[in-house]
Amino acid sequence: MGLPRSRAECLGPDRAREIAEECYGEVLAYCRRHAPAGHDAADLAQETFLRFVRAGSYAERGRPIAYLMRVARSVCVDASRERRLETVSLDFEVADDSYAHAETGLGAALAKLPGDMREAVELRFGAGLQMNEVARTLGISRFSAKRRIDAALKLLAEELEEGDLDG
Repeated sequence: MGLPRSRAECLGPDRAREIAEECYGEVLAYCRRHAPAGHDAADLAQETFLRFVRAGSYAERGRPIAYLMRVARSVCVDASRERRLETVSLDFEVADDSYAHAETGLGAALAKLPGDMREAVELRFGAGLQMNEVARTLGISRFSAKRRIDAALKLLAEELEEGDLDG
């Protein structure tokens, strides 16, 4: 009983290319938000797609973007682990361009969220993942993902309400 060498062969190069073209922008945006200092987001996005093709573990079950976000998260975490020992003190602050266009309002409120909550909200609403896809990407239960997003939305609402009262 001969099994294919990899599931990537089952996926086929044309379908893999189609998925890459369809999802590249969202994967790159995720990598831009989560790339550790000293890593180029485009390189991390490319690594994501290389792992996607090499692993061949995507078998057309579920949406490709959900699978790719899980891979992108792993790539960014791996890059962070590499950099942990190479920390360098900077004499200036590096701007986080994720929310640079919004000094006030939603962008500023998102920037104030704890990282785990912000990531869950980005995956759910920024990348359009379903709750179970967010949970799978973050490696947590669906219940935990929902609880994390609900808590983030509550904090965002409070922050935005306070901003309105100040303005």
